Amino acid sequence: MTQPTLIRRVALTRPLRVLDAYCCIGGATAGYRLAFPGCHITGVDIQDQPDYCGDAFHQGDAIDFIRAHGHEYDLVHGSWPCERYATVTRWRGDPDAMGCTWMTNLEARKAVPPAYTHWIATQFLALEGRAAA
Repeated sequence: MTQPTLIRRVALTRPLRVLDAYCCIGGATAGYRLAFPGCHITGVDIQDQPDYCGDAFHQGDAIDFIRAHGHEYDLVHGSWPCERYATVTRWRGDPDAMGCTWMTNLEARKAVPPAYTHWIATQFLALEGRAAA
């Protein structure tokens, strides 16, 4: 786990547009809402999420959505399903529908426009280490 740091507040001329890929019900969305009050957050998930806590929701493949609409957002966040690798859920077996693979992460990153600098991937380093093992 990383240590919390203060986010430098920058005056925005319009609400920050955040894309939360693989959002589920919106755990990361809730965090962005606290960090950036007034931002507009769109969640994308392969499964319907009727209780999603963001502003807009799209059901579908997150990588396809990023390819088609990633350029419309100020920040893209990817929360890949990681239960397979979490110590606290290992007892349940392998619940990930997506598989949480290294290649999935690479495909998602390639879907973001090359000059795009605002890209966040949670669990990325943990996956890298496990993929190499």
